[in-house]
Amino acid sequence: MKRSMLLTVLAVVLALSTAVGASYNESPMLAELVAAGHLPPVEDRLPEVPFVVGPDVLASEEILPDWQPGKYGGEMRAATASVNFNPDFFLGNVQPLMIGTAGREADVKPNIVEALEVNEDNTVFTFTMRRGLKWSDGVPVTTEDVRFAVEDVLMEQDITPVFPMRYRAGGQAEGTPMELEIIDDYTFSLAFDEPYGAFLTEISITGWIGYNELIKPKHYLVQYHAKYTPIEDMRDALAAEELEDEWYQLFGIRDVGQWDMMQPPAIGFPVLTPWMLVEGPSGFITMERNPYYFKVDIEGNQLPYIDRLVSEQVSDVDMVNMKILTGEVDYCRESSSAANMAMYVANEERANFRTMRYADAGAQTVLFLNHTYDDPIWRQLMSDVRFREAVALAIDHQEIIDTVYFGLAPLPHTTPSDYDPERAEALLDAIGMAGRDSDGYRLGPDGEPFELYIEMAPYVPAHPLAAEMVTEHLRAVGINTTMRQLSTTLAGQRRDANEVMATILWVHTVTWEAGTSRDYLPSNLWAPLWRTWYDTDGASGEEPPAEIMELFAIHERIIQAVPATDDFNAAFEELYTFYQEFIPIIVLVEGHIEPITVSRDLRNVPESGAANLVNLLAFEQMFFDR
Repeated sequence: MKRSMLLTVLAVVLALSTAVGASYNESPMLAELVAAGHLPPVEDRLPEVPFVVGPDVLASEEILPDWQPGKYGGEMRAATASVNFNPDFFLGNVQPLMIGTAGREADVKPNIVEALEVNEDNTVFTFTMRRGLKWSDGVPVTTEDVRFAVEDVLMEQDITPVFPMRYRAGGQAEGTPMELEIIDDYTFSLAFDEPYGAFLTEISITGWIGYNELIKPKHYLVQYHAKYTPIEDMRDALAAEELEDEWYQLFGIRDVGQWDMMQPPAIGFPVLTPWMLVEGPSGFITMERNPYYFKVDIEGNQLPYIDRLVSEQVSDVDMVNMKILTGEVDYCRESSSAANMAMYVANEERANFRTMRYADAGAQTVLFLNHTYDDPIWRQLMSDVRFREAVALAIDHQEIIDTVYFGLAPLPHTTPSDYDPERAEALLDAIGMAGRDSDGYRLGPDGEPFELYIEMAPYVPAHPLAAEMVTEHLRAVGINTTMRQLSTTLAGQRRDANEVMATILWVHTVTWEAGTSRDYLPSNLWAPLWRTWYDTDGASGEEPPAEIMELFAIHERIIQAVPATDDFNAAFEELYTFYQEFIPIIVLVEGHIEPITVSRDLRNVPESGAANLVNLLAFEQMFFDR
């Protein structure tokens, strides 16, 4: 079956369960507003062809075998120790992608749009929007919102100084920008001058790019755009006389992107998400259902089922755990750590929750060695793959898995995970580090004392423990290693400035079989200057060596090919081989079990799958059965 025909068939199948003009149901919370004359009837709030949710739609039957139509009402409670951000609630609200998937796979299907079609050579992508789709304030969504997003935002240099690579031909920095054609009020196409087989995954599951980049509420944002509103007429928290020619700064504040859903400007901002921010983020984050949300279940019940999401901001992760153990939290991933598994299980019945064991197959804990760190001896060592191999061989991955992750993970396979400290020592001797100081630590190739600094922030409770073990493993083979803990803000600033020699952090698994992660490319974690060079097409940064140029070439072959084709699979195999042989990073743990606490009263909770995808796919179909 041709790809374009297959995608169109998927759109039709999703629409079959609920016909145009069918009778719909809504939350009593909204029915009261309809009765009071504050909202139009639910039939007038939904698109002509809503997205229909049933078994095997948002989550596969394999991970959610007992899906059932839900009950309306209730408030889902959470707690967070993060400032201005809650990962559980955030992920539950970025799911409305323009096109979506049922996981990390490259099986894209219509979501916000009703249908999509791709031409034979993968250069033209045509999207048909849902007639009657509305923003959360009731204003219709049309291709004018797409035109505004592309022509007035993406192609407006004051707002978008660097045009995103994913919207360039082949996903390359030097690629020609896409061309937008508005066909009618509900149909538009994006065209490229060369094949771009992975474009659909690039604007969906790769990085979970929300609809926000290609569909924006024009009716709301024009008041902050100089093309439509004189600067002197812009009235906001920033005084008009202070704006001068920098109106785009105000626009950037008021244009709420997918990563800003929990920030104050999101209050009142028109969205297409299942819930919308009404309070927060200081103290409490409160989100209420979007009365114009475009999905229904197989019985015609408008989603979501739960009326309200409320997250309390507390002082630290220990306080999050306290609230879990006292039954004050209905769903929580934030404090998840295998170290807490026994504590959670022991308190399940008393606090009325279940401890779900999800395989976090979508994340890895990684030791990043910065190839572009500004030190000549470090650069000399990092240019020799034997140094990176020696570091990998010196680390006892199984001990980290057993001690930090309680044995709930396999040995990583993305990069070598053999433990052979004798071989590590031999390699270090061979590359000029045989000399030792009075404390027994190795000298650098220049004969001077050498020290490896691992700087990190405690983003995840397990990471400092893993870092301590890595430090001891490296010291055991003579590499003088010191771990420094930084605040999350300072750690990010130092990584961006190329000032970190090494760090430990999680990333999405770099070799996802679907190829829908881009964490395999150089980043501020392991080669900031190389990534800048690539992103700017050589205008700044530092030109990488031949091996990294080949990695960029592999990347371009991956994203130009249609996922799951022979060309794609061949390029993906090259990527895996590159990571095994070049060892640009050192994966410590992957595929570990991540516990998530879930109220026993919640239904339609996936029984398995990756933890981050449970958040992403399941929130709007969960409901309370009390």
